[in-house]
Amino acid sequence: MKHRILILYLILSYGISAQTLADFNILDTVALHGSLQGMATYGHHAFLLRDGGQCIILDLNRRQFCAAFQLDSNNTHCNNASFSNRFYHPADPFPLLYVSSCYGDKACLVYRIDTLGATLLQRIIFDSPRFPIAQDWCLDTAQGHIYAYGGRRGGTMHLLRFQLPDITSRLVLLTDSLVLHDTPIQCVNIAQGSCISNGRAYLPDGIPGQAAIHIIDLESGHELQSISLNHLNLEPEGISLRPPYLQLSFHTPSPRNNLLLSIPLNHE
Repeated sequence: MKHRILILYLILSYGISAQTLADFNILDTVALHGSLQGMATYGHHAFLLRDGGQCIILDLNRRQFCAAFQLDSNNTHCNNASFSNRFYHPADPFPLLYVSSCYGDKACLVYRIDTLGATLLQRIIFDSPRFPIAQDWCLDTAQGHIYAYGGRRGGTMHLLRFQLPDITSRLVLLTDSLVLHDTPIQCVNIAQGSCISNGRAYLPDGIPGQAAIHIIDLESGHELQSISLNHLNLEPEGISLRPPYLQLSFHTPSPRNNLLLSIPLNHE
């Protein structure tokens, strides 16, 4: 009941569209494994990734559950996900999906994906002391760039820009000599998901009591806007740009009440 009240409050107060996973008619036979983490959208589909590698696909227009499956060779944290604009085969329904393992070797796992499953095609690794514990990856599809993202909690975060590797190699090892630009971030305390478009980075911050979306100028690192999320009392996780909205997902104690918000980009 409290989630319904929260959704009504968001719609009336902010013009924000809010839904929970339960609104998508997920079958009772579908078990949701692990906490909600990264999210990517393509067209009218949302791909929700869970800790341990489970992928849930939703049709946002029809408000329908489409599929649930385990990502190939993935038992990672799946902290972020981004679609490229590159298709492995022209007939594929979705472009390549880039998933952040976050911990361990902090690899970016590149998948060919559809509603039946996902095949691992490539691992991208960048080993740097800038990322002592966790590291994510996100794409700027228009510019053909991939960013390594992370840093020290409560300290400086970094967005390191690289040219997006082609898909021909199973393993890609990036080095400092290949960094095209380093954007230092001072306003994010706990890095969650990330997305990049039109020279801006959209970075949810998960620190309790200070949850927000920080919109950052990619060249300077200056914060252009901060959207407070404190009224939700929930931890933001995945983020994706679906103009004229930001699509945002939230972890909740009950998996079927995981929250999805569509936030107008001009919301303050």
